[in-house]
Amino acid sequence: MSMSILSPDRGASAEQLAFRKKEMARANVHASKYVNDAGLEELWAEKAFRHAQVYFKLICSINCTKLKLSKFDDELYQQFLTSFPRVKLDVIDEEKLKTVAAKRRWRNFCSLFEHHVEDYNFGTLLRLDCKEGYSEANTTLVPRVQFLAIEIARNRQGLNMCHFGKDPNPKPAAEEQGEAKEVEEKEGDVGEKAEEKPEGGNSEEADPPTA
Repeated sequence: MSMSILSPDRGASAEQLAFRKKEMARANVHASKYVNDAGLEELWAEKAFRHAQVYFKLICSINCTKLKLSKFDDELYQQFLTSFPRVKLDVIDEEKLKTVAAKRRWRNFCSLFEHHVEDYNFGTLLRLDCKEGYSEANTTLVPRVQFLAIEIARNRQGLNMCHFGKDPNPKPAAEEQGEAKEVEEKEGDVGEKAEEKPEGGNSEEADPPTA
């Protein structure tokens, strides 16, 4: 999924964005009915991106096996195991996830929680490889119930424990290399200055005064 849609709508005023948010909350309809409204698409994408950031911070700071994502975690997990007993959780094949048959099965699964999970069908960002963080190459868009089912299963099976204690916002490798080089240069300068002899004086000790 391209992350370019996450950029802010520079052409819309604050009042227009606020109105669109109220309109979305009041209508509570599937995004497909608004595919031609670029402003609403960006709002959905922005909300999904914020949700992804918050979730990844959680699994980096909390033991995921004890994490509760909704009031219906137990029901979602049991129904997931019943409906998708052979789904590979650690690395999800996006092509298999998006087939017509898979979409139909997931649509039926999501409908079971339509009146229980808030915004059950809201577009949510899901990591394909659970060992990696959110990135353009490792992200796909799914309904919220599908995200919950997969991530609850990953958490309960300890697949997200690899992130526990990590920095949820690591610096890019290029930036880290630049900072390391800067530190090395500073340390080199300090070493050179320490080796320099003081100017305007003899480095040898002066003879003691005679009586």
